[in-house]
Amino acid sequence: MFILNKFHPLHTKIIVFRCPHLKTMLLEQFLFSDKDRKFFLSLSEKRKKEFLGVRYALRHIGINMNLFYNEKRKPFLFPKGKYISLSHSFELIAIAISYYHIGIDIEKLRKDKKIIKVRKKFIRNDESVFIHPNYEEDYLHIIWGIKESLYKLEGGPSSNFLTHYRVSPFCLKKDSRISCWIMKDSYSKRFSAFYRKIDDHYLVYIIDK
Repeated sequence: MFILNKFHPLHTKIIVFRCPHLKTMLLEQFLFSDKDRKFFLSLSEKRKKEFLGVRYALRHIGINMNLFYNEKRKPFLFPKGKYISLSHSFELIAIAISYYHIGIDIEKLRKDKKIIKVRKKFIRNDESVFIHPNYEEDYLHIIWGIKESLYKLEGGPSSNFLTHYRVSPFCLKKDSRISCWIMKDSYSKRFSAFYRKIDDHYLVYIIDK
């Protein structure tokens, strides 16, 4: 495992790890509660690697607080005081630790057209109009990352990516600030999303300051 990228926006630490050999790690390296151990054993082999990888990464950067999940499977640190968000994509693990609520997502930019096939499940009509056809896959990956980050920021309740989240028009450029919204019956709130390309992945994050 090694650090591929790290940066520090607004009282937040975001680190991206490349970890191609997680299967060589042993469960006995970590002290789990009975509940966590039971949950770990219920996971697929892929999810087990992700589970261990996150904990290994936290130790690697000197975070000694314990990682837990609430009833909605949103991760939190104990003792409290900082917030955490996690994302995995193939061999990459992204971790964000912040003094603010935060949502993060990392997605591999794939050329198999899979994301184009499912675009109707998460792209609204008012979002479709600003997607440049020459960069469709880039736009789709970023918009998906924004909505996934909003989902994580919100805490994992049941949400519809078409009706509950909206992304304002944006252009593909470095350090772009993208307006996005959580829209529910009881409230509506605007956020700013940011993204950066790391190798062949898009990393998106939203900090609720």
